[in-house]
Parts: sequence; C-alpha cells; structure tokens
Amino acid sequence: MNKCPVCGSSRVFRSKCRGTLERFRRQFTSKRPYRCHACDYRWWTMDASGTLSPKDVVLAATTPPDLSAIDAALDESTKKASTASQAPTA
Repeated sequence: MNKCPVCGSSRVFRSKCRGTLERFRRQFTSKRPYRCHACDYRWWTMDASGTLSPKDVVLAATTPPDLSAIDAALDESTKKASTASQAPTA
C-alpha cells in the first residue's frame, strides 16, 4: 500500500491483527491490515508485498549471453599452460 485512502499520506505500515477474528481473516484471505501514521486510519487491503504467482511472471524472449570471449580466453590460457609443461627442462 503506497498511500492512505483517507488523508493520502505515504506514511503507512502493516498493522498487527487484533483478535481471533482478524487472525482468521488474515489466514484465509490475501488482505492484510494497514495503518496510517499521519491520521491513524486502519484498513484492510491486498498485501503490497504479496508473493508472485505463475500468472504474474512474464516470460520475455531473451537471447543467451555471448560467452565466446570467455571461451577464447580459457582456451588460450589452457594452451599456455600445456606448452609450459611440455617445454624441455635444462
């Protein structure tokens, strides 16, 4: 929740449940209690920090990163290491 529905203040926070009925409501719905610091108004609304469902995730068509530069650097370092180990010792 970004703003209080009464005064419009952005100083809102999640409130604690008061009593058994509110705890029961919180357990079986996706609404949570909020309170405004400015006007002390308390209300229930959808949880702003809610969890994502598979419907919420948008799958974007992305191309995989180009890792050819890393592969080339690894190949070169492997070649240097193998030539250094094969060099004749004096």
